[in-house]
Amino acid sequence: MQVPHRFISPAPHFEPPTRNGVHPLGRRPVAEPRVGTTRRSPHDGRSPRRTLPRPNVENAAPPELRRFTEHSLRLTLEVLDGRRPPAHLRPLLTKSVHDLVPALVRSAPAGRRLGGAILTRIHIRVVQVDAAEVFGTYNRGGRVFALAARIERGKGAHPAGWAITSLQIA
Repeated sequence: MQVPHRFISPAPHFEPPTRNGVHPLGRRPVAEPRVGTTRRSPHDGRSPRRTLPRPNVENAAPPELRRFTEHSLRLTLEVLDGRRPPAHLRPLLTKSVHDLVPALVRSAPAGRRLGGAILTRIHIRVVQVDAAEVFGTYNRGGRVFALAARIERGKGAHPAGWAITSLQIA
């Protein structure tokens, strides 16, 4: 009997529990390795490699924009979970967006009962010299949710000069 090898171990849980004591990842089922499966063909199961087109260098996000985006979206999710006060977002959001945050916190974001939100992936598309559109995903208890934002330079009090001018969380 051949046991499959595991080359990568799961990342450690580093998010603190939420106020109600639920772990951010909730309970995730542990996949057990299949035993006794045999290959019916000599194919190794991997798909052929395809070369992806090179990203458009003109639309590449500057490093400071990427850092700001990751930082501000992580803080936003922490505020929506109740792990931080809304005042922490004041330098990151425009006034109109910041005024909506308390209402979002009270309305209980999607899946809050599943645990805390963990930002997993973001994509940044620079649409103008001083504006970018961001979309990404975050996890709650093993489920995946989406978010989107527009970030503009010169609209906020953050030292990098960027601010979130529009925010949508699903």
